[in-house]
Amino acid sequence: MTRKEALYFIASKYEEFKKIVFEIEKKYFTVRGTYHEDVTQDLYIKIQEELDKVEDKPEHILKFLERYYNGHTFNIYTIVKNQYIDILRKEKKYVSFDFYKLNKNERNKLIEKAKSYELKNNSIEDKVNKYVKTFYWFDRKLFNLFRYEFKQHRMQMSKETKISQSTIYRTVKRCKVRINDKLKDQYYEK
Repeated sequence: MTRKEALYFIASKYEEFKKIVFEIEKKYFTVRGTYHEDVTQDLYIKIQEELDKVEDKPEHILKFLERYYNGHTFNIYTIVKNQYIDILRKEKKYVSFDFYKLNKNERNKLIEKAKSYELKNNSIEDKVNKYVKTFYWFDRKLFNLFRYEFKQHRMQMSKETKISQSTIYRTVKRCKVRINDKLKDQYYEK
């Protein structure tokens, strides 16, 4: 059996793998939303990556298929569980809510908090601009060009200014480090 035939064989078992993924989700995980399709497709990508690592000999490919085709093997379960754990981590990181389900007081508090955050961000930008003015003229000019005119496109900036990309990169990085060192105590959470 060749790799191509093995991939066709695995693709023909899509519905079986999808059922296995659904069973694992139902048994172990209570995630918001249905992720069977995504997880099944990611499973196929993982299997294909593993298949690419196998030696291109029929006996090795058959041994590989035996290991993955049996849906109750430890390997399939481990891959699927890890994918769901990744989904859960992402969900904890990005919490979503419906703004209009909040009562009026909660919405007003949220709006006020957003406004205060906007004012705070404006003051940060003002302090950054004030500190940038103290830089050496070349650093200041290059950093401001990078920030405002070229919108952080180093390659385009390099073409138009005839300054090498590495010089732009080093200068901008040096400026960012200086700004970070100067203002980090005021704005980073401790």
